[in-house]
Amino acid sequence: MNDHSLTNSEPRSMTYPEIRSVRYPKPGTNNPTVKLTVADIADPKHIRTRHLTPPKMILEEGDYYFTSAQWVSLTEVCVVWLTRVQNLSVVSVCKSPMWYCQEVYHIFSGTEAWVESAPAPLWSAGGGALVTLAPVRDGPAGLFRHVVRAEHNAHGPRALPLTHGSFDVVKLLAWDHANQHIYYLGIPEGKPGQQHLYRVSSEAPRPGTPQKLPYCVTCNSQPSPAINLEFYGNLASSGDSTWDNDWDEEIPATSPAPSKKKKKKQLENIPQNLPCLFHDAHFSPSSTYFVLECLGPGVPTSSLHKISLPEPRLLMHLENNTAVKEKLAAIALPTPRTFSVQLSSGQAARVRLLLPPGLREDEVTKYPLVMKINGAPGTQLVTEQWSLDWGSLAAGAGAILASVDARGAGGRGLAAHHTLHRRLGTVELKDQLEVAEYLRDSLHFIDARRVAVWGRTHGGFLAALALASPLRVFHCGIAVTPIIRWRYYASAYAERYMGFPNATGNYRGYADADVTKQAAALQDKMLLLVHGTADDNVHLQQTMALARALSDQGSTFRQQIYPDEGHSLEGVKKHLYRTMSSFLDDCFKKQVPPETKAGLRNGGNLD
Repeated sequence: MNDHSLTNSEPRSMTYPEIRSVRYPKPGTNNPTVKLTVADIADPKHIRTRHLTPPKMILEEGDYYFTSAQWVSLTEVCVVWLTRVQNLSVVSVCKSPMWYCQEVYHIFSGTEAWVESAPAPLWSAGGGALVTLAPVRDGPAGLFRHVVRAEHNAHGPRALPLTHGSFDVVKLLAWDHANQHIYYLGIPEGKPGQQHLYRVSSEAPRPGTPQKLPYCVTCNSQPSPAINLEFYGNLASSGDSTWDNDWDEEIPATSPAPSKKKKKKQLENIPQNLPCLFHDAHFSPSSTYFVLECLGPGVPTSSLHKISLPEPRLLMHLENNTAVKEKLAAIALPTPRTFSVQLSSGQAARVRLLLPPGLREDEVTKYPLVMKINGAPGTQLVTEQWSLDWGSLAAGAGAILASVDARGAGGRGLAAHHTLHRRLGTVELKDQLEVAEYLRDSLHFIDARRVAVWGRTHGGFLAALALASPLRVFHCGIAVTPIIRWRYYASAYAERYMGFPNATGNYRGYADADVTKQAAALQDKMLLLVHGTADDNVHLQQTMALARALSDQGSTFRQQIYPDEGHSLEGVKKHLYRTMSSFLDDCFKKQVPPETKAGLRNGGNLD
């Protein structure tokens, strides 16, 4: 065939679509094989290579991954290996000339949990010791992720924790060799929504000597301003919980509501410069300087610091976001309220509400409730990190937005994560439903007739299941790029939490988490499915599977498909948010016909 006369065309004007293949291993299928090679390029004409082979304990388990590789010296490479079942992670050092990889430290979680793979370690100046993150037990409180020092000696590998307690270390940052300190990000004990910069001695405690305590670099860097908290008043009709304000103090849920005139006055005096409770940091290669980012609860700022003792020295402010603060000062923003709800499981869920501006506890007006769900193991929605998103827009239009961190959420130790092992869509869904019922029944300003749920990816999976629940808490739901069948998702992620989908693995867990089996329960519910056709993370196949199951049941539903959009839907955000708002408007109007007065609280529009 002679096709030289054919012309090329732009993607949007092509008569025939372009087909692109994506390699994407799924649970129980063959994974790609991986080879790590060291090349000697001293003589470019005769480059010599040698493959790095994992330690025996990794090879014995079959398939494996490597999660990091780094040079320790000119003759040593550190590689972190992970078994395919993800219950064993090994930190190894591979040395020239033979490049055999020898174990330095390993983490094994057994068969009842997955292992949080060790990050790329930080190394001592001489390369004889490393620090990494590993689970450390704190008595009956369970396992928490901590800083651990490991080194080789004549008697083999030796490891000792440098931090210990009922708190989680989030990320290793730097090893300050001059002052013998390790810098890391951590979550304060009992405050899972915060994140601070810490340092701890890099020297392991000697036998018989107490362990040196970590020092929080940022906990007292920005003192709280004096604030009159009376404005926030009583928002709950139940005395079972307390409301946490943004400055980490508490007021009883039964506080008397102030007068309307006093509320207006204090609304004008709410401070803009909030104490920083959520940080990130980026260190220079020499660990001499670092950029400190204050990410919330106020508008984010950043500054440059130099390492010194006892406190780092501020060199300059890099970004104050003054223009953003000034613009926000002229806008009536939603009011965040954070509190705890005791669950029937004995656990406590952290809940954050975004309340419409000007909501008065003593008024009779009822507002619709929209719950945002994530629920993926180790993730958090209720933090002190600043955000301004579609939820803020919806709250500004008159809806109450709720986010919940319960079993499976981060910041509470590894035991909270591991409750989801091999049973995604169970206990975390139960907790979300229980909190939604509590909010609906306990807060009199929530309209029980207008309750919706939404989420994306793992949250879309839970949103669809929550909508299908026989408890009938939600009247409508939005599932954005949802995972419908875990058998269709990436093997590395799905197998970590669910195991293998076969008879000797977790076939029942995969089957129970199949959302298509809930199609009949969705028949009388309003559901919006959203997906991009170029999503290489959660494939369009997922949404299509549920669409087919719903159509087979004769169910009506809405579906928004975005051509050539990837997983983030970055190019259609504005249209997506309008679509979500329009869908909720239709749902709420169906539940409660609009009155003549304007506003979402009376059946008006989100737009």
